[in-house]
Amino acid sequence: MALERSRGNGTAERVIRVMQTFADLPGDTHTLKTIADATGFDAAVVHRILTTTVALGWTERLGHGIYRLGSSAATTGMWAMAGMYSRLDPHQVLLDLQRSCGGMVLMYSLAPFGARRVCSDYALGQHAFEDFGMTADDMFTTGAFLRVGASGRTMLAYVPDDVRETALAQPIPPTAGPGALDNQAILDSLPAIRSNGYTIGRQECLTGWDSVAAPALWDDTILGVVLLLKPLHDIPTDITDYIEPVRLAAKLITVAAHSTYTVA
Repeated sequence: MALERSRGNGTAERVIRVMQTFADLPGDTHTLKTIADATGFDAAVVHRILTTTVALGWTERLGHGIYRLGSSAATTGMWAMAGMYSRLDPHQVLLDLQRSCGGMVLMYSLAPFGARRVCSDYALGQHAFEDFGMTADDMFTTGAFLRVGASGRTMLAYVPDDVRETALAQPIPPTAGPGALDNQAILDSLPAIRSNGYTIGRQECLTGWDSVAAPALWDDTILGVVLLLKPLHDIPTDITDYIEPVRLAAKLITVAAHSTYTVA
């Protein structure tokens, strides 16, 4: 099911919407006009985005005005995006993702000491945490544990063994949701997280909330995790509908981090 989107002006949001259109529309190939109509963007804007994504291997141009997703929708080409996104604001990426998907979007980073995470940025739209039934206590208790939730498990897939062992030695917080996993289930999930590049959480951190998390990486080192949290009543079909927008947001933040150090 296609995700509801607003007409934001952020560069990251435009890229997200164009790329997501390939998944939303039926069939494997699409015309420039079809993509422009689906996104609501001017054809010239879509053409510029597609020209860049073709050059990077994200999409392929089959003929005059006909495109499909590329066979590598990514990794090596992402680094070339550093030039295009050398002024990309990671906070704007979060704002665009929240505007596109609703719910609340959080950026978690590994705490400098201890097996914990900290919320380093967020986008709530016009809402406050209280509007989502969350409190500051939720953010700094349950939200700080690596052993609970999609973002915590995503970090555990990339941290050193000693950090992982410390995290798994912690008890499940009493405020965690009914979907919180035991240690063996967490360990069993880590290879798939690394392979797939995302994590699905079903009422792990909070009762009544599902989530998608994706890592922002520097080679194999985790810079942070983009987390989309949505209440069950606000998910039209399933939380998995939001995987690709969250993954792309994390990749854009990865590119922004690389460009900080690699683009003059």
